Amino acid sequence: MKRTLDKITTVTDRVCYGVSFFSMAVCIILAVVLFADVVLRKATGGIVTVKGAYEIAQMLLSTFVFSSWAYTQSVHGHIEVVLLIQRLPQKLRFIFYAFTALLSVVTVAIGAYAVYFQIFKVKASGESTANLLIPYWPFYIFEFVAFVLLAVVLLRDAVKAVCAIFNKEIAEEIQGDWV
Repeated sequence: MKRTLDKITTVTDRVCYGVSFFSMAVCIILAVVLFADVVLRKATGGIVTVKGAYEIAQMLLSTFVFSSWAYTQSVHGHIEVVLLIQRLPQKLRFIFYAFTALLSVVTVAIGAYAVYFQIFKVKASGESTANLLIPYWPFYIFEFVAFVLLAVVLLRDAVKAVCAIFNKEIAEEIQGDWV
């Protein structure tokens, strides 16, 4: 079981790592657009600006945020308050930990479900930004994919937590991430 979990972890971590590179590229593009807008605005007294800089920043920022969630979960960078469950006996500790992990999976899956239907609603209505007319629906697709990836990583962690109830080696691996 541990070997299978390790393989799944390796695959999901690689996918999350790849998505994190996309997130970094978006962050760089966002910084360049905003820098150019500020420099042009200051240098020309507000006459020349980057048209739609606010809209571009809004769209890029949404992709930047969503693309970083799964990676952050895969490296256990999200805040986990384990102060209380650390003091419980090992089996009970991981029962609570697995329950909260499964609750997280359900919450993110509900978000993905909602975004899935929002894609079609926004595409049918033709909603777009005001100045540049950038359609919103491609960004909702990216948001959906990011939610699904986060749900997969959370599910993987939930399965590990359930396995940790019965396997001391997996339990020690999980507890190694607790600070």
